[in-house]
Amino acid sequence: MKHYIEELKRQLHEIMERPVTLGRAEEVTVYADAICALHKLDDDHFRESTKMMEFTREDAEKWVSHMENEDGTTGAHWTMGQTDAVANVAGVHEKSCIWWAAMNMMYSDYYGVAAKYGLDRPEFYADLAKAFLMDKDAGGAEEKMAGYYHGVVLRGHN
Repeated sequence: MKHYIEELKRQLHEIMERPVTLGRAEEVTVYADAICALHKLDDDHFRESTKMMEFTREDAEKWVSHMENEDGTTGAHWTMGQTDAVANVAGVHEKSCIWWAAMNMMYSDYYGVAAKYGLDRPEFYADLAKAFLMDKDAGGAEEKMAGYYHGVVLRGHN
């Protein structure tokens, strides 16, 4: 987009070097409006991509409160205080809301498998959450959680 904006600016400068006429004044206005609109589009895209890399407490609360768990319940299985305690034992140092959402997601999605194999313990879900968040291919826990939330969870509800 930057290349296109630069080309429009070049064209605008060429027009402005010619003698002023009503037609050229209209052309200048059209070019200037187009450049402003493209800058705004580019800024909006930047803001949206930055938002996609953030995962807030509000995101976590909205998501977790609507989780449809494998055990037939809805919402959080653990409180944030409970998952914070598990994070300390597991050596996880991420924002509480990220860890809380990850542990509840693991419980919500994998309770059936864990129960089938006798693994229905907080430590098991903590290990799953830790593996999910600490994925070396993901660029960090918050970025992975934000990408999953904005790209998978929210799109699934639209």
